[in-house]
Amino acid sequence: MRGLLLALGVVAACIGAPSGARAQDNVNDPFEGANRGLFAAHEAVDQAVIEPIARGYRAVAPEPMRNGVVNFLRNLRAPVIFANDVLQGEFARAGVTAARFGVNTTIGVLGALDAAEGMGLERHNEDFGQTLAVWGMAEGPYIFVPILGPTNLRDGAGRIIDMALDPLAWAEFDGYAGARAARGLATGVSARERLLETVDGVRRDALDPYVSIRTSYGLLRASAIQNGRNDVQDLPEFEEIPDLSAAPEEALPVDQDEPPPAAPAAPAASIGDAK
Repeated sequence: MRGLLLALGVVAACIGAPSGARAQDNVNDPFEGANRGLFAAHEAVDQAVIEPIARGYRAVAPEPMRNGVVNFLRNLRAPVIFANDVLQGEFARAGVTAARFGVNTTIGVLGALDAAEGMGLERHNEDFGQTLAVWGMAEGPYIFVPILGPTNLRDGAGRIIDMALDPLAWAEFDGYAGARAARGLATGVSARERLLETVDGVRRDALDPYVSIRTSYGLLRASAIQNGRNDVQDLPEFEEIPDLSAAPEEALPVDQDEPPPAAPAAPAASIGDAK
């Protein structure tokens, strides 16, 4: 169940692809036939289960509360971002991550408020998939996993390492299993809610939603690996997803996001500060 909850977050983070995205040349998608079938299954699950839950969440939770949840979940992911900053040799960024965590955990009321942003400590995201890219590992084939959303061999392996880097994955305390499950559920629902309009647009306007998502994923990941130096305009970012990671910012755009903290299917978790 925990894995499923985390997967919902990735779905939300990863599916916010722009309707106007065009297929990029030489996409490494040797399993396209199988991937399209998995994407169709993913869409069915999203429309039947994930999207209705996200719409219900928006209906009952006021926007300030939803923003507080997003900030809280982002703050929980700071240790993973910090570890990847260090592994990439980005020590200045690691310092910013550590400072943000300290400020937001205290002044920001456990991260519910992003007090650090007002102090000039801008948010960014890192994950181990990006770290592997910085180390020179090729991305490998594109893969679409139902519920988990778009990924590739390198990023999929990176998500597993990010789970190992997350202190909450190892911490044991009274009610720790429930806390992890609640975190995953909150991440998935929150990320999917933030992408409701984006996903609706893809489903309504994209000639081929599968290609739009695949292209956007590749462009966004390339930009994230370069820490945003290669600007990708008019594309939502993939939210980081606590515990599984992964996502850029506001999708919103997402910081890199959020994934996220699941499309069409959205996306998201990303899921998601993908930077």
